[in-house]
Amino acid sequence: MARETPICLVRRYESVSPLALENIERMAPNSIGCSLRRFDLRDTGLINILPKLRIHGDCEIESLRLTATRREHVAEVLKQENPFCVGRVKNMDLEDYAVGVITKMSLEDCEIEHLNLSASEEAHVAEVLAQENPFCVGRVKIMYLWDYAVGVITKMSLKDCGFKYIRLSASEEAHVAAVRAQETPFCVGGGKMMDLWDYAVGVITKMSLKDCEIEDLSLNAREEAHVAAVLAQEKPFCVGRVKNMYLWVYAVSVITKMTIHEDNTMESFVLAGNEDCFSRILEEGDSSIELGRIRTGGLHVRKEVRRKLRYTLVDGEGKEVLEERDKSKWWRRMWCGCDEEERF
Repeated sequence: MARETPICLVRRYESVSPLALENIERMAPNSIGCSLRRFDLRDTGLINILPKLRIHGDCEIESLRLTATRREHVAEVLKQENPFCVGRVKNMDLEDYAVGVITKMSLEDCEIEHLNLSASEEAHVAEVLAQENPFCVGRVKIMYLWDYAVGVITKMSLKDCGFKYIRLSASEEAHVAAVRAQETPFCVGGGKMMDLWDYAVGVITKMSLKDCEIEDLSLNAREEAHVAAVLAQEKPFCVGRVKNMYLWVYAVSVITKMTIHEDNTMESFVLAGNEDCFSRILEEGDSSIELGRIRTGGLHVRKEVRRKLRYTLVDGEGKEVLEERDKSKWWRRMWCGCDEEERF
């Protein structure tokens, strides 16, 4: 009988004897009844006990954190053919080889507030990327994917996820190689805010967003190399309907490869970066970059860039209005570090 008082199972960097691991392997799945409040196992073979636990579907787990820098720490879990229940997890944090454990969990009816996946080596996610069928993560409010774990998004079933915030961050080109190799676009559904950093900016070209609605889209590329692959492609990519769009530093040039849903009105459109970041845009013809409708007061771009854009300013009722010069200075100080009126 499962104990009624929730317990905390915490073990960090502890070696496990071969005999203990052998005993864990012999245990039948779902055989140890328990109620957990916190599950924190880092770099220990005790992680393999997870599928042996019988956790009720209504069990509320505040935090589930697993770290495995060696595959043997999760080998028994990854061998499981049937998914196992981890209850209702509020915060889930999986690192390195432990990222693969999520594919073995039964999460269809779960609502996770924070999901954090991080993988520092390609081998950590190789088995996840090799599987053919997508896995379900339930409903996730806030999701962070770091480094090689960015590629895992292509294997997630996110159509009905309805995230509030999703951030992908990749500091190396190799981190997104698996995504770039995708021939078929993958669906991420709609959500409130999508935040892509550095090489992860290119991931947006592989997403199926044509019929999606995103409140805030933020792309940030701190080096020119981060967007080189996007700019090299011939075909444009569609971002669907976007309410607010923010393109930072070298990501500003991505607008030359982007199309926006024809029935879209943006509340805010911001291009922010140093002068050298805009060289690609300035090569385009005047009025050649289509933005669609933008609310009055919501267009924040440099004066020399503005003439390259084609857009319609509309009021709160969607009626077209005449162009107004932006007199606000606060956003120039914040994003461009200047008050020079003639730039805008």
